[in-house]
Formats: sequence, C-alpha cells, structure tokens
Amino acid sequence: MDEDLQITRNPLVRVLYVVLGFVFLLLGIAGYLIPGLPGTVNLLVALWFFSMSSERMHRWMLTNRYFGRGLRDYKAGLGIPRNVKIIAVSAIVLSISLSIVLAIDAWWLRLVLIAVGAYGIWYILSRPTRETVLAERAAID
Repeated sequence: MDEDLQITRNPLVRVLYVVLGFVFLLLGIAGYLIPGLPGTVNLLVALWFFSMSSERMHRWMLTNRYFGRGLRDYKAGLGIPRNVKIIAVSAIVLSISLSIVLAIDAWWLRLVLIAVGAYGIWYILSRPTRETVLAERAAID
C-alpha cells in the first residue's frame, strides 16, 4: 500500500470521501476545458480524498496517462513544467481579456475578473518550475 494512503475505517466517512473525490475529479477535468476553472488544484484535492478512501482510485489518478505525471511530480515536489506554466498563464490572459472586451460591461465585474486572473497567474508563477528543481537536484548529486 502507498505510504500516502490513510484509508479511513469509518464506512460513512469513506463513502463521503469517495463522493467528494469524484466531485473534485470532475471539477478538475472540467478545469482543463473551461477557462477560469482551476484544473490541477481540483485534481490534487480529488487525489487527497481518494488517498483517504479508495486505494484503487488513488492509484488510477497517479497512473492516468493525461494527468498522472503532473500529480506525481507535484507530490514529489518537482513543481510545474515550464511549458505548462506558459500555456496556463497565456490561457488566463487570453480568456480574461476576451471576457472583459466581449462579454462583461460592469466595471466592478471586470476588476473582480482581473483580480482573480492576477491571483491565478501569481499562484502558477510562484510554484517551483520542474526544470529548475531537477537541475538543482542534479547539481546536488
């Protein structure tokens, strides 16, 4: 069994965690398709819920061909790959810019959207960059 797994013994709590795991899994997948909805953060939350409730789903998430590597890297402290950071920041800037220009007339809502986008960009850029972490680790070894 994985050292991260701490499956709860209470069957009601386990069912609740499984349900919440699937909710956040769906939100995470939707986050890769819907601008402004976080993907990876929701997948990390889903992974945590599955680590408390379902060894099978926890393993599935970590070995998933679409997002498993990113989850494993993040858990290992490797951060976010540089190209993913570039794509994510570009997507935030593009989607917020289009929303402000084409869809939102209220100035206060524009400010809210800009603030949320700025926070998202800050969060992404403040995470370690995978290539930098690997280079630092290689230099230590």
